[in-house]
Amino acid sequence: MKPRTIIPLIIGLGVGFFAIKMGIDMVQKAKGDQGDQVSVLVSAQTIEVATGITESMLATKQVPRSLAPSDAFLDVEALTGRVTAMSVASGVPITKGMLAPPGAEPGLRAKIPAGHRAVSISVTEESAVAGFVMPGSRVDVFTSGCEMSKLIVSDVEIGAVGQSMNEVGADGKTVRITKSVTLFLKPEEVELLPSGRQNLRLALRGNAEDPVDNESDPFWSRIMAKALEQSKKQPLQVAAAPVCPKRAAPPSRHVVEVVRGREVERLVFVESRSTGKYELAGELADQDEMGVKFGDSGEPSAMEIGE
Repeated sequence: MKPRTIIPLIIGLGVGFFAIKMGIDMVQKAKGDQGDQVSVLVSAQTIEVATGITESMLATKQVPRSLAPSDAFLDVEALTGRVTAMSVASGVPITKGMLAPPGAEPGLRAKIPAGHRAVSISVTEESAVAGFVMPGSRVDVFTSGCEMSKLIVSDVEIGAVGQSMNEVGADGKTVRITKSVTLFLKPEEVELLPSGRQNLRLALRGNAEDPVDNESDPFWSRIMAKALEQSKKQPLQVAAAPVCPKRAAPPSRHVVEVVRGREVERLVFVESRSTGKYELAGELADQDEMGVKFGDSGEPSAMEIGE
């Protein structure tokens, strides 16, 4: 074999042995890291939101210390009795961020944010976005009038739909038609709701934030900040439930036919709204049996009979 072919072969074998040595060292180092393990508490089953944790819901799992969450629980007694603030899947290490504050009780109270109140309102399939609102959704609340809607509060959280606080129902569906929805509102926002809490409409918000015009302009920023400060100083005005005007029903009338030989005279008697008695309004024309008209006051006008 010629020297020109031997030298590249030797160099290639050397590089190969070096690469093998580096790979073996990395594998051994990885095995050494996994050897330093710690026992953390994980969920032995799916734990629903606002549920008190019991010892039967927990299990221990060995994980590398480098992969264990910094706020994971290691002691069963420290975790027993705490209430979940979100749904926890099975086999997931339980951390402090998944739990309600210490001392919280199971149920809806564990989900209410600080400084907020839980308020339920009546909804229909139409006013609740066809059932697409679910716990955790953000909505705007409008009051529905006779011809238009008015914004009451904006960007509020849905705490519960019906009596369910889970985003996914037992049947795996996220769309639910219920008669009530629970909102998390601040006390001053609760005062804005109309009495009876009916005729309300929910507008579902998306995940993206609304664009803000002139956000980088300091002039408009100062104007908006001043307007917001002045609005906080003004007393709150409670939105009254819209009352649609009802058209007054026309007064009842009776037609009396008076026969004189071959002549037939039709007299119209209309009930007076002021006295409640029937008064003669005039004679009904033969060609128009519905010819009696009424003025703005609702009383019959003799000059308009039989037009």
